Amino acid sequence: MNNHLASDNPAIRERSAMNLGSISYQAIGKENCIKAGSIKPLSEMLTDPVSKVRTAASRALCSMAQMKEGKVEIYDLDKLNEVIMLLNDADSQTRLNTVQLIAAVAEYPPARSKFFECLPKLKAMVTAEEKSFPLVSRFA
Repeated sequence: MNNHLASDNPAIRERSAMNLGSISYQAIGKENCIKAGSIKPLSEMLTDPVSKVRTAASRALCSMAQMKEGKVEIYDLDKLNEVIMLLNDADSQTRLNTVQLIAAVAEYPPARSKFFECLPKLKAMVTAEEKSFPLVSRFA
């Protein structure tokens, strides 16, 4: 599955990330995806030019970040700035996934310090998204 994350075809990249997100729904799947090295290519997809790919990648990472190993790996890959930038994504589902990803990764203390930078943005999202995207507002 990881090989497909680098496909030239955006639909294949999106579906591969979606499948990894589904596989990692349960704890054993999270462990297997992390051990298989899925976090690095998914993290690289956070800046994909295709919105649906970013959405699928952020969803899969959010799932894997529920485990300590996932949080640490995302932090160690130095992708927190890319995560923060996704708070401005045009797609509401990507923003929701990103808020949840930040919450999960921020349980790792060094990441929490970095994410303090985006606290004003998260506070602004609570009000700005309240009527148009209430789930984003609620989780922000």
